[in-house]
Amino acid sequence: MRVLLTGHQGYLGTVMAPVLTAAGHEVVGLDAGLFADCVLGPSPADPPGTRVDLRDVTAGHVAGVDAVIHLAALSNDPLGALAPELTYDINHHASVRLA
Repeated sequence: MRVLLTGHQGYLGTVMAPVLTAAGHEVVGLDAGLFADCVLGPSPADPPGTRVDLRDVTAGHVAGVDAVIHLAALSNDPLGALAPELTYDINHHASVRLA
């Protein structure tokens, strides 16, 4: 199965990608790259992917995938408090559009 994994370079995505690959799935990543360099320990294997803001995702980004695992979000409270409109736009509006 071809799986689009949003947030593949984030905290959970870096763990989920190898699990999906080991299960025999073809993983395609989609990530803005905001936290790509915030890795503790060795860099994880990075599946092929596209660097794009979730708010800019189009139908072309999801064409040809069988499933979407959506992990892309701004997830920490200080960031949400710093820019609540941005957080809501990404975490809610962009997620609804992706669905």
